[in-house]
Amino acid sequence: MKVCASCFSDKELKGFISSSSEIGECVVCESKNQPILDVSELFDFFQELIDNFKVYENGMPLSSKIQSNWSFFSSHDSSNKILNYVLPKLQTEVISSNTNVEYTDDIIENYNHWEILKEELKWKNRFVINIDRLVELGWDGFFETQYELSKEVKLFRARIHHQSGLLVYKPEDMSSPKKEVASGGRANPSGIPFLYLSDNPETVLYEVRASYLDELSVGSFQLKPEIESIKIVDFTEDTPLFQSSLINEPKINKTIKGKLLRQKISGDLSKPMRRYDSDLEYIPTQFICEFIKVFTGAFGIRFNSSLHPKGNNVVLFDQNLMNCISVKKVKINSVNLQGLEIKDLI
Repeated sequence: MKVCASCFSDKELKGFISSSSEIGECVVCESKNQPILDVSELFDFFQELIDNFKVYENGMPLSSKIQSNWSFFSSHDSSNKILNYVLPKLQTEVISSNTNVEYTDDIIENYNHWEILKEELKWKNRFVINIDRLVELGWDGFFETQYELSKEVKLFRARIHHQSGLLVYKPEDMSSPKKEVASGGRANPSGIPFLYLSDNPETVLYEVRASYLDELSVGSFQLKPEIESIKIVDFTEDTPLFQSSLINEPKINKTIKGKLLRQKISGDLSKPMRRYDSDLEYIPTQFICEFIKVFTGAFGIRFNSSLHPKGNNVVLFDQNLMNCISVKKVKINSVNLQGLEIKDLI
């Protein structure tokens, strides 16, 4: 069976197939005059992939399980055709794309430990926990998916004015609160201020809960001129399963564990902060940011905004890395189901 890149959505595998010197017709999608690859060259990859699933009566069909978490194939039709060709040639109890499966026990144990850790941090041990257990599970290697923030990138931060008619805030007033008055948030503990930013100016309006007729100062931030770039852990990246440069090195199990764990953590990071939330709810995500800071050397994190799906939030552990380069005053003119309408006041 020879297939083309159009049968897959995984960006690494698409690139691998596109680099093939053989041109022909794809058996699966019937595309003509395309770079094609014999699926037999992917048997080792598929064996390693399928080894991470077990037959489970109450699980999901294999094809649906792979697609729901990874969108690995371009369609369910391509998924079924390729899997049903490959599976009989592998050493596995999974006999077809419709076999109900679940992840193997070690994967389930790994991402479920986040819920165990959350309970321990909130109700049992807060300052001295079993870090060796996290290292044993491999968590110190699950945050290598990092985004390079360069000095050309602009990020944004907003502050709501407490009364109408105030002057726009000065750039020096747009940074984090001083440590003596910094309250705890999703990422930072009380007394340790982090710089909360967003990657577009509209997202910050949602993040500060701006409402009708509110006036705000919106600051633009960039890395200081002497800093070329920094690495931050990226909870938004769609991690590929296939990595051609490491095809002979077992890595899929680690990739699956890392992505599923990051998804759970990202969901908690993205939860809107409500005024009636207990500070205890923030302790697990505060801990994981500290863990990331210590074990990866990253300077911050990036994660999806749950309040504005078009934007991402960025939290920097050290606000002194950034300069506020400009500030403008805006006013919310209307609020509707589609979003906020703003008016520049300066």
